[in-house]
Amino acid sequence: MNILLSRILTYLNGTLFHDYNYKICTFIIFHYLEMEDMSEEEFLKKGCFKREELYSFIALLGFNQYDEFKETLYNNHQTRLNQIRVRMLGVDTSDYIANMDKDCSDEEMKKIISDICAKLYKAKRIIVFGALYPISIAIELQTDMITFGKPFIQYHNYDPIVMDENDVAIVISATGRYLEGFKKSKEDVHIERSQQILITQNKKYLRTETNDNCKVIYVPGKFDSINFNYQIMTICDLIRLHYFQQYYL
Repeated sequence: MNILLSRILTYLNGTLFHDYNYKICTFIIFHYLEMEDMSEEEFLKKGCFKREELYSFIALLGFNQYDEFKETLYNNHQTRLNQIRVRMLGVDTSDYIANMDKDCSDEEMKKIISDICAKLYKAKRIIVFGALYPISIAIELQTDMITFGKPFIQYHNYDPIVMDENDVAIVISATGRYLEGFKKSKEDVHIERSQQILITQNKKYLRTETNDNCKVIYVPGKFDSINFNYQIMTICDLIRLHYFQQYYL
């Protein structure tokens, strides 16, 4: 089902413009669970938007009135929650962990996933970094975490952000070079202050776990993008499944 949130994320993740549409999308993501009770006046005031900007945005999504847009967003939210419950209740993560490519025991991987979920649970903001296609695989994780009330966005270099210890940075990079390069080229973002999760095929980055704020998921491979993409999908599914069972039930 192409729920309204998915359509909003399609624009937010894919746009090249830091315009009012982008800012409205971001505002909705960061106030997703509040939207049910947020009046049009409150939306405009909190977001510092003009009425014509809001109505231009919802018109792009096929709505003429704010209340109609808000009601659809809420109804779709309930639909998504029901979908999650149906798909995830009673599912055993052990089967998925046993079948995934990994360089550790099943119990060690289960603890890694649990530790990551704990970071996400405490986070005020989740931001995913990496090349366009690998991070797009995380869209289902992004959708579910927002549904659970956790703001989750992709990083765009035209949107100035400064990270701190309340943020979680998910970095997807087969070689791991993206993280090193980002720290050097985007020092003003201060990704090093955040809680970091690195998904990589480069085993040397396991040493970075000596830092308390960095958790590494190492998956075996020879920087094969096709295999790595499948591994990313499995890891994201494990995280959203475990998070639902650990923190949302």
